[in-house]
Amino acid sequence: MKLWNVFRMEIFKNLNDRFNMFMMLVLMCINIIGSIVIMNQQWLRQPTSFEEMVLSLYEISISLTVIFLFVYPFQMARTDYKNKVMSLMIASGVSRVQYYFVKVGATLLFSFLSFALLMIIPMIIMFNGVPVDTFEIVNFYVAVSGVSIVEAILILVLSWLLLFSTMMTAIIITKGKGSAIFVFFGLFILNGLIMDGLFGSIGSYFVPFISIAVMALIGILVLRRQDL
Repeated sequence: MKLWNVFRMEIFKNLNDRFNMFMMLVLMCINIIGSIVIMNQQWLRQPTSFEEMVLSLYEISISLTVIFLFVYPFQMARTDYKNKVMSLMIASGVSRVQYYFVKVGATLLFSFLSFALLMIIPMIIMFNGVPVDTFEIVNFYVAVSGVSIVEAILILVLSWLLLFSTMMTAIIITKGKGSAIFVFFGLFILNGLIMDGLFGSIGSYFVPFISIAVMALIGILVLRRQDL
């Protein structure tokens, strides 16, 4: 089986996950509606009971969105272990290393899309209507944090990839069991202690790259030796 076909199969499987798609649609609608209410600056006057209800739902939805953005890729990554799909896929001629990178790619793609739909689009709608000088906010952030916006985005992306690679390794080690969440936190804390001890004096960009590579390597080595 060609890798492109495996990737397409992963995309098709994720798109047909009705529960997660429904949850994403509901959260996206609430987040967008809440953003529109805030964009219209309804907080500058006494809100109506309907507006209060919308803003309350918006606050709850944001909390649920953060949880969903963590649980969703975790659920996607462990599905193949639960459904015994991985063993069938390996039997079809796809190597474990190839399947690992296909799975990572598909899960990262859906994780980014879910983040864009649930967080980025509502934020664009919200801040598009707020009369604030964006350049003043940027200058203030740079002055306080000491890093540029580009550096901050890079750090966030590397941190996200590190969390994701740690999650994948935990899922592989536990074969998709529920205990993967505890292994994830254990690996993340252990990785932080080791990397801080070894490279504490080195720049903030170098260490996440090493951590991501180490986690990916551990995941691949464990997967290659697993009895599926």
